[in-house]
Amino acid sequence: MMNRVVVMGGSFNPPTLAHLKLMRAALDAVDACQGVYVPTAHEYVEKKMKRQRCPQDTLSESVRLDMLESFRKYDSRISVSRIQMLKTERGYDYEMLEEIQTDFPDTEIYFVTGSDKLYVLPRWHRVDELIARFRILVAKRGEDDLEKIKEIRPYLAEHWDRFTVFDAPEEISAISSSAFREKLHSSDESAKELVTPEVWEIMSKNGKLPWNSVTDFHEEQYRFLSNFYEAHVLYGGLVYGSNEAAFQAQKCVTEEEKVQFTEFGPGKSKGVGRRVQLRPDWEDVKTGIMEEIVRAKFTQHPELAARLLATGDKVLVEGNHWGDTCWGVDTRTGQGENRLGKILMKVREELKKAYEA
Repeated sequence: MMNRVVVMGGSFNPPTLAHLKLMRAALDAVDACQGVYVPTAHEYVEKKMKRQRCPQDTLSESVRLDMLESFRKYDSRISVSRIQMLKTERGYDYEMLEEIQTDFPDTEIYFVTGSDKLYVLPRWHRVDELIARFRILVAKRGEDDLEKIKEIRPYLAEHWDRFTVFDAPEEISAISSSAFREKLHSSDESAKELVTPEVWEIMSKNGKLPWNSVTDFHEEQYRFLSNFYEAHVLYGGLVYGSNEAAFQAQKCVTEEEKVQFTEFGPGKSKGVGRRVQLRPDWEDVKTGIMEEIVRAKFTQHPELAARLLATGDKVLVEGNHWGDTCWGVDTRTGQGENRLGKILMKVREELKKAYEA
């Protein structure tokens, strides 16, 4: 008998306990040797979240991959494929399964779909070829009447020998990525019950838990975290009115150019900084300079240090809507390195150790 491989596609934004339990049930149903999750490309997930008017819920490809990879802890048969993520155009199931077959030659491929999706299956891209070459593994949900569905869709009845049905675990009926996101929107910590501990930890580390993160430095309570917050800072022998002014000044080649920033507010500093002739090593040194300036701000202002310490262990994310993916995270896409947030958390740890000493 040929080895069998189960394939499950989806957004996995984020992957939930339902995705894990459904995969394991599918593997057991056909005695498969391998289960492959195939997450969709970021562009698809981004558009989906925009349609649902919650673009801030878009998880990056790397985060979704980390979450799915963590499922291997629960079942060594599980693996993850990036083939859909690597596509710049729309990916179709048939072509995806062809590539999976290349990765697993001499195996029988079973593609998982829910019984609620059977109504639209006859309209799938290259459906005749797909059914002829691969098998469909149907997760029967709840009270779905498969015989009635086949009556309504005669195409299914004609090819039913290519379908294998198994019962979806009853306990996953109320678990979904959308239900998880809805609970987060309501700051409902019971969302934790819908995912594995590993997925929850990854969400926390990436500042995706609203009660465990600060994602807006423009809120009155957290405005002091912003570089635009006006607090004098001594750096490089000059006193600037804000971190933004101090940082933008360091782009300049000469000391004379830097001096002008001591008279500028944060907004003007940013504008002028965009037009100065950059020092040649700027890209190499800018992160280190930002860290020194942030550290200077909080060590020179004890009251601000106390407020930073009061954020506890919250993840600090410089969320923005103007596309800064270097110092912060673009709230429209969820993408960004969050260098400023990471620096703030590093300085916070330094302050904690200093106070404990």
